[in-house]
Amino acid sequence: MTTPATPDAYGLSRPTMADAHEAMHRVHGHTGRSSWARLLAAAKLTGTETDEPSLLRLIEAMTHLDPVSRLCAQALRIRLTSHTHLAAAHLATRSPA
Repeated sequence: MTTPATPDAYGLSRPTMADAHEAMHRVHGHTGRSSWARLLAAAKLTGTETDEPSLLRLIEAMTHLDPVSRLCAQALRIRLTSHTHLAAAHLATRSPA
């Protein structure tokens, strides 16, 4: 599904690779660095990607790691889906009928 070009729909920004990186470090604490490295290896990514397919691949790889990473993936997926729907609603309500 293509994403409308609304960066911050209703104050919610679209998640990025940097957001995923920060979330993994936050939820894993002192093992954040190794958890992030393990995730990148599983997803076959470098962590510098900025495209949506890479973010989706990263989130999918997260779902196959430990329970904490799976919860992190679920949160990112909820945020991504929410942003997509809110951005579409924002565009629909701004457009002349």
